[in-house]
Amino acid sequence: LHGRFCAALRMKCLLPLLGLAGGIDRDGSRAAELLAAGFGSVEFGTVAPDPEPGRQPGVAALVQRLAALGPRLPAAQDSALIGIALGLAQGAELTALGAHWLAGLQAAWPVADYLSFNLSAAANRPLLAPEHAALLTRALATVANERAWLTVDNRRRVALTLKLPLEGPSLSAAAQMALAAGFDALIVVLPQRPERLDWLHAWAQRIDAAAQLVAVGGIRSSTDVRAALEAGASGIQVHSAFAEQGSACLAPLLAGL
Repeated sequence: LHGRFCAALRMKCLLPLLGLAGGIDRDGSRAAELLAAGFGSVEFGTVAPDPEPGRQPGVAALVQRLAALGPRLPAAQDSALIGIALGLAQGAELTALGAHWLAGLQAAWPVADYLSFNLSAAANRPLLAPEHAALLTRALATVANERAWLTVDNRRRVALTLKLPLEGPSLSAAAQMALAAGFDALIVVLPQRPERLDWLHAWAQRIDAAAQLVAVGGIRSSTDVRAALEAGASGIQVHSAFAEQGSACLAPLLAGL
């Protein structure tokens, strides 16, 4: 019974085909607008446990704003999923990664449909270096284990995703760690390089059905959407297109689906 219950929860947490990437709204001030824009999911943040004035409001303040939306939480059928991107505070020691991620998960749990642990930001990319492999493995396992306990206690499941740069055709060590920890999706930031779709295809083949593969970066048209999906992405996130065009970007993007 427990296995069937968890499997049912897992099916409800899959990321949709088209989502709005993090960075458009860091503090939840535009939450009502963005959640009604027509995306399947909207990601808020990146935030850290403690507020940093002028940079990010902290997880608690963001959660409070999202919770004020009331009837949207938990997400109802046909409404946009809520994602919260979690990261390290500026200047924090890399060794604090596990504690920051754990605190963020615990604070975001009541309102999030999925959590994105962000290793794509420049400040967090040092964590991808081989010398930090043990630290990253522990941090991923810590949040995965906490998710398992909270899922049983609260009878709802929040999806876990790892956001990281796509830097070559070989599945990165961080990606492999996330899959081993039971993460539900990898959100990969496509580089502005001609090989990017070939690399995305190689990752998709390696991942197979173990997790979702969501592509973000440089996706501005229906052609870009189709190309990423044909390369093996199971979902798309957009950022620049919405920042430049607002909701007018949706129609051509949806046509690509």
